[in-house]
Amino acid sequence: MAKQPKPHGKAEATKQLIFESALALFKKKGFDQVSIKEITDYAGTAKGSFYTYFNTKSDTIVQEFWAIDAYYRSIEAEVLTQASASDKLLKFTELQLTYVRDVIGCDTLKVLYANQVLKDGSDKVITDQSRFWYTFICSLIEEGQRSGLFHCEKTAAEYAGFFNRAIRGLFLDWNISSASFDLVEAGLDYCTSLLLPALLQS
Repeated sequence: MAKQPKPHGKAEATKQLIFESALALFKKKGFDQVSIKEITDYAGTAKGSFYTYFNTKSDTIVQEFWAIDAYYRSIEAEVLTQASASDKLLKFTELQLTYVRDVIGCDTLKVLYANQVLKDGSDKVITDQSRFWYTFICSLIEEGQRSGLFHCEKTAAEYAGFFNRAIRGLFLDWNISSASFDLVEAGLDYCTSLLLPALLQS
């Protein structure tokens, strides 16, 4: 099972403790029902410590999305060992789904998605196209287009947007069902039966 990197130094350890405390309380009580004071009391730190690392409660959620992207960066080399762009997309999807199922977990993912859904405006990290999740998928689709494997009717960026939207839908369905199905098994079937065939040249 993939593991998140351990924090280095006292400051990073304190930041991680506050984040983990916030997430535990969000899962238990709901994001809107938790105050910053409750988070720092739960963590056993001074309230001012929270503002050393975060500006708002939502910043703790955003940190987790960037941590997920850090994991995706860590598997880039493994993904790129695959032979074709299609194989690379499938391998990335397998590792991504395994990480979300085994490390993030359904309860944490519910908190992340709920926060992003309830947050006002459209500028949200979950759909931020500067994230590695998006740019890496885009680069793999570009590779497939250059090789003649994938369709070129739309840009790689447009296809990456479709692909990632479909995977977010899978995550949402897993959330709604409270992990009633195996995310990896269902996701790989979804990818091989629908998403990849839609990209492939006939």
